[in-house]
Amino acid sequence: MIGTAWIRVEITRVTAVLTTAFVLLSIGCGGDVEGDSILVLAAASMTNVLVEVGQEFESESGVEVVLSFGGSNALARQVELGAPADVVIFAGNGPMDQLEESGEIVTGSRVDVLRNRLVVIGDRGSGPLADIRDLVSSEGWIALADPVLAPVGLYAKQALEMSGLWEALRSRVIPTLDVRAAMGAVDTGSAAFGLVYATDVANAAGVVMVFEVPEELHDPIIYPAAVVEHGSGTDASEFLEFLVSDGVKAVFMRHGFVSASE
Repeated sequence: MIGTAWIRVEITRVTAVLTTAFVLLSIGCGGDVEGDSILVLAAASMTNVLVEVGQEFESESGVEVVLSFGGSNALARQVELGAPADVVIFAGNGPMDQLEESGEIVTGSRVDVLRNRLVVIGDRGSGPLADIRDLVSSEGWIALADPVLAPVGLYAKQALEMSGLWEALRSRVIPTLDVRAAMGAVDTGSAAFGLVYATDVANAAGVVMVFEVPEELHDPIIYPAAVVEHGSGTDASEFLEFLVSDGVKAVFMRHGFVSASE
């Protein structure tokens, strides 16, 4: 069981490397987003809400928003390797700290946009679990994003370690490329349970939230955004201002996110 699970880890890491190579190849082939458009690299957990927000920004500004989603750590690495981007939005401070330290984001442009919550999910036939300690007596695989590739995986691992459960459960963990893949593993029956964001459950028909993980078991789940240093400049800054406007905050709240100021 251990070998199978961690073979999947290597597959996800190879996938991330290949994705980076593809993005970098697009630079040499005229793949940069130019003119009245911006390229936004964002955490996979923001897929549904950012599609809606991007459409609203396009209708108000006339600037096209091109979205690319993935694990935040992998996206940050792509930017460091020179992949095109105008705005980055990550599901954790770590990837943004990394870009800030390497000078890849515009000084002073970083802003905390949202917060999220970590939850345990199961399929609709899952038996009830009272809290995170009950995972030890449960059966089946447990899906979570690879902590190397996505902050949600790191939060999940932190929660299991703080609960003293990591060593007991690690042989049952299926690491995935990002949070959407972890949710998909539960939805398709490949895993019995998963650790994902609360906002992902709201957009999934085949899974249910079993319980919310106490926030004291992991780092705060903050979504910082920033303008990329080699990006488009003005349009990117306007999109960032749009993200923190009152109207857009209401959209984020409707999708289950929490304001960063709360």
